[in-house]
Amino acid sequence: MSLDDRLVKSGDLIGVAVTDPKGHKLGVIREVFVDRDAGIGRYVAVEPAGLFTGGKYHPLPWRILTFDDKAEAYATDLSKDRFKDSPAYDRDQLAKTSYGWAEQVERYFEG
Repeated sequence: MSLDDRLVKSGDLIGVAVTDPKGHKLGVIREVFVDRDAGIGRYVAVEPAGLFTGGKYHPLPWRILTFDDKAEAYATDLSKDRFKDSPAYDRDQLAKTSYGWAEQVERYFEG
């Protein structure tokens, strides 16, 4: 696979599903957070699947995602329960770096 085959436009990531180990949909990507100095994606904000999500988004570290070509989705080893228990934030909280959500997310996914 060439480098060109691995490149994806940021706009094409929005709406892509994130699935658990069994292939069940956890949610869809709604935002991508890029480290502006390193130039790499660090987090995706995932809107949970279902009708009543409460307007919260779960930031997932990019490193825990793997693209599944067959399913055209990002797969993770997170169970549905671990995903539900992961830190969740509304849009205003995600927009404020002073809120410290990235550090909270890193602490959750370290263990």
